[in-house]
Amino acid sequence: MILHQRFIPGLAIASYLVADEATGEAAVIDPTRDVEPLLRFAREHELRVRHVLETHVHADFVSGSRELKARLAEAPVIHCSGLGGREWTPPYTDHVAQDGDDVQIGALRLRAMHTPGHTPEHMSWALFDHSRSADTPWMLFTGDFLFVGDVGRPDLLGEKEKQELAGQLYRSVFETLAGTPDFTEVFPAHGAGSLCGKALNSRRSSTVGYERRFNPALVSKPQEQWVRDLMAEMPLAPPYFRRMKKVNREGPAILGPELPGRKRWSAQEVHARECESCLILDVRTKEAFAAAHIPGAISIPFGPNLPTWAGWVLPYDHPILVVLDEPAQMPEVATHLVRVGFDQVQGWVEGGLEAWATRGLPLARLDTLSVHELQQRVAPDCSGLTVLDVRTEKEWRAGHIEGALHVHGGQLEERVGEVPHDQPVAVVCGSGYRASIAASFLKREGCAEVANVIGGMSAWKAAKLPIIVPE
Repeated sequence: MILHQRFIPGLAIASYLVADEATGEAAVIDPTRDVEPLLRFAREHELRVRHVLETHVHADFVSGSRELKARLAEAPVIHCSGLGGREWTPPYTDHVAQDGDDVQIGALRLRAMHTPGHTPEHMSWALFDHSRSADTPWMLFTGDFLFVGDVGRPDLLGEKEKQELAGQLYRSVFETLAGTPDFTEVFPAHGAGSLCGKALNSRRSSTVGYERRFNPALVSKPQEQWVRDLMAEMPLAPPYFRRMKKVNREGPAILGPELPGRKRWSAQEVHARECESCLILDVRTKEAFAAAHIPGAISIPFGPNLPTWAGWVLPYDHPILVVLDEPAQMPEVATHLVRVGFDQVQGWVEGGLEAWATRGLPLARLDTLSVHELQQRVAPDCSGLTVLDVRTEKEWRAGHIEGALHVHGGQLEERVGEVPHDQPVAVVCGSGYRASIAASFLKREGCAEVANVIGGMSAWKAAKLPIIVPE
C-alpha cells in the first residue's frame, strides 16, 4: 500500500492519497484546490486516481474534488456524504455516500463512517487492507472529526445548530468511535494552526488508543460538562468560513492548469486605475511596507499565514493586484489566494514599489513606535492616543496595556467604527505581524495617523513594562 500525506502549512491542511501498489489504483481524500502536486505524485508513481473522497463540506479552504476530476483524462468518482440532507450534499457528487458504504481500490477498501458533530454530514473513512485484514481497520481518515489532541469544533454553523451538533459530536466520540481498535492509525485533515479546533497538536498522525488516553476531548464525562469544556476558550471563527461553506456546497469554479494572476501591470497602469476596482495587496515584509507603500494598499506579508489573513481582511468582491519583492513569488501568492476562494487575482505590479517610486507616483508610509515610545505616550493615561490591541481573547486576558481597546484583528472590518478616526492609533499584537495588517486596513479606512508597535506585546513584556491581567 502507498500512503502519501500532503500537508499545507499556515492553513494546516492535510490531504491524502492512498493506493494499491499491485493494481496502481488510488483514491484521494480531502484535496485542496491546487491539485498539481497530487497529480504529479500520481504520475511519478504510475498511479490512476479512481476515486475522490470528501469527509465533509469544508469551511476553511476550497475543495479540489471538481478540479481533480476536470484535470484527469479518466474522471474519478467523487464521493460525498448524503447524511446531512440535500442542503449539505454538493451537486457535483457522483456517489452520495451513506454510513457503511465501501469504496474498493485493489486490495484496499475504504468504508464510510458517519461521525457528525463538526458538521451534520461528516464522514470518516476507515481503510482496510485485505492483504492483511478484511475485518480490522488499519487506518482512519478522520477529517475534522478527530484531530491529534482535539476534536472538531461544533459551532461553525451558528448558535442554534451548535447545541445539536455538540450532542452529535459527543455521540460520535463515545459511541461511534468506541468500536475502533486502539491500534488503528488516525490521519486527520488538519494540524496545529487550523481554526477548526482549539488545541490541535503539531503531530500529523496518531492512533485511536493514544488519543483515547491523552486527548482531553476523549475523556469521558457527562455530556453537558464535556460540551462546556470543549467550548471553553474556543478561538474566533473567521467570517470567510461561511463563504467557503457556500462555495464548497455549491461547487467551486474550475481553475485549470494555469493559476490566475499571470499578467504584469505597469506602475502607470495601476496609477491610472486601468484596473478600476482593484485592491492592492502588498506582500512585502512589514518593515518594507512601513517604509513606503502604494496609498490604500493592504499589507499581508508573504508566508504561510497569507491565506488565513486574506480570508480575514480582504473583500471577496474586488479584483486583486499584488505588490511583491520578486516576480517568482507570484505563483505561490496566487496559490495561497485561490485556496481560500480569491479567484480574481489580476496580476502583479511590474518592478514592484521601486518602479512606482521612480515614476514619481504618490507614496504612503506607516509610522512605527517602539514599546518605550508607546509607554511614554500612554503615561499616565491613554488620552489623545488609542492603543488598539488586535490579539485574540486568550492573549488579551493573559495581559494587556492599561486603557487599550481590544478588537480581534479578524473582526476589524465589522468593528472599525469602534476605532476613533480623529486621533492617533497605535496598533499592537504579539510581535507586529498582525498589527501591520490591521494598521494598513485602518489607513485604507481613513484613519490618518496610525502606527505599528514594533515587537508588539512580546517586546512590551520583555521590557518589563506594566500590564493589566483581568481577574
